[in-house]
Order: sequence, then structure tokens, then C-alpha cells
Amino acid sequence: MKQQDYYKLSAPLATKVKALEGPILIFGAGGFIGINLLKSLLLYRKDVYGASHDFINSWRLLNNKIPMSNLINCDITEHGRVEDVIKEVKPKTIFNLAAYGAYSKQKEYNKIYATNFNATTTIIEVLKKYGFSAYVHAGSSSEYGLNSAAPPEDDTLIPNTHYSVSKVSTYYLMKYYGKVENLPVVHLRLYSAFGPWEEPDRLMPVLLAHARNGKLPELVNPDISRDFIYITDICSAFISAAHKLQKKNYGEVYNVGTGRKTTIKELVGIVTKKLNLKVKPEYNSMPNRIWDMKDWYGNINRIKKDLKWAPEVTLEEGIDKSILWQKDVDFDNALWNWTNRK
Repeated sequence: MKQQDYYKLSAPLATKVKALEGPILIFGAGGFIGINLLKSLLLYRKDVYGASHDFINSWRLLNNKIPMSNLINCDITEHGRVEDVIKEVKPKTIFNLAAYGAYSKQKEYNKIYATNFNATTTIIEVLKKYGFSAYVHAGSSSEYGLNSAAPPEDDTLIPNTHYSVSKVSTYYLMKYYGKVENLPVVHLRLYSAFGPWEEPDRLMPVLLAHARNGKLPELVNPDISRDFIYITDICSAFISAAHKLQKKNYGEVYNVGTGRKTTIKELVGIVTKKLNLKVKPEYNSMPNRIWDMKDWYGNINRIKKDLKWAPEVTLEEGIDKSILWQKDVDFDNALWNWTNRK
């Protein structure tokens, strides 16, 4: 498969992309979701700019050969730099995917709040000076914390990490800007995205890489669950949210997942069957993370109704695409794959 085929959008979705008011600015373009959204949008229009705090050294941006003319160096925790970028680009559609603290190795709580909450306030306050049409913010399903079994958007939030607290705070910030200041902002609570350019040491890339080589990695409790959603469906949700953003939706929050609960045992079963593995999984050989929950999956009724969005890629199809992508980029030997140096 050609690399660009991983980022192609359906005809209806491509039409939505072309209809978005530009220029388009993506904060966090060097991240997993950011690079996929950037590459998809650039297939259909040129006035798309990806901002990253260090794009010169970003392994994703470096290995995707994004034109330098479409990249902007911007640390969103620096107010002056945010002001300069927005003043220069004057974006009308903004996707904020920048975040810190989603991975267990990201523990600096001051940086978590500075990136996820304070910087978001800065961005919107600056955007207000120049005017904008749509701002779509990347929230997280971790905002539900301990209340993780298919909660609707208006259910109780019980955050259980600094990261989830920071995302809950940002949700209320979006609600304030949308409902009180009447600004075109919307908040998306994302479930477990997977696909091309995910961090190499995350569950899905590690599991698939091991399985392709006839092995299985260390695994947590088999009953731990996730709502796995393929990356192109995440991108389509962002595009649909920006395209469908009307006053009645300002400040709203939407779950973005599949609504399907998949346990680690079920996931391993799907992968081993696909690759005809005979290896016996060793569950509980890896400790659970503090945020691992037995029932962690989404309720997507609201986004289906309000934004007419629904996921299109099944878990099985997403796994097939991810396996093919790993082969296409020579995942096992890629210089940017730090797991192959262990």
C-alpha cells in the first residue's frame, strides 16, 4: 500500500475538509493524532499548518517529510510565541492536539497543567483577538476516571490522575468559552486510538510487532479493557466536529470511540488468530497502570445524533491496516523505533 493511502479520506469527508474555513492550524502536529490529521488534510488543501514545540527534532515529522512551509515551531506554553504564530497565520479552523501526561513516563505535574490547561487558555484568548470559525479540542476518555463503563457525556467525572484532572479542567474551560462567551469551541473525549505513528512502546504497536515475529509481549490483567478506535476515525471526528460546529454545539463535549469494550484477552485472541500464533500469552506478567480499568469503553450516542459521526473501521480492520503499515515502514528496524534498541 502506498503511504498516502493510509491518510486518504472518504469522498464525503474530503468534501468537508475542502469546506472548512482556512487557514487551518494544528497544534501538537508532531504527536500521534496530529501527524495523521496533518497528513490527511494536506492531501486536499495547502493552507494547513502544523505547529510543534520542536519540529526540527520530531521523529514523526522528520520521517513523514512534511513540507517545511507547512510547519511552525511553537511551544504553546510560551505566550509570546503563541501570539506571534496566530498573528502570522490568522487561522480560522484550529485543532488543538497538544498534550502532556497521557503516557506513564510523563509525570511532571507542573508541565501537565501548563500544557493542557494554561496553554489552552492562552491560545483561545489570543484567537479571540483575530476571530476564528472553529476550535476543536482534544480531550480524553480519562476524564471519566473511575466512572469508565460507557458513561454519557453528562455523567459524573471522577478523575484519577493529574492528566485526567487537567483534561477535566480544560473541558470546563471549553464549556465556559462556548456557553458564556459564545465562542465556536468544542471538546472531544477520545478513547484508545491506534494506527500509524503511534508511540512504538504502546500496547498495540508492541503487541503487533511481537506477534508478527511469532511472540507475545508481557501483558497486564486479561480482564482490563479498552475502547480501541482506529486513527482515521479519530481524524474524521475532528473534521466532522469543525464542519458541523453550530451555535447550539458551542461548548459541547462528545465521546469519540466505538462504543465497544475489548478486553486485553479478546485483543490478544484476535491478533493471535490473525497471525496463526501458537504461543500461550502470559497475563499479569506486566503490572497494571494506575489508570487501568476493567470496564473502559465509550457511549457515542450524542456524537452520532449531533454531528452525524460514527466510526467506520472495525477493530479487526484497524489491526490489519496496522500490521500492513508496520511492514511497509520496516517497523522492526526503523531508526525511530526505540523499542528495537532494548
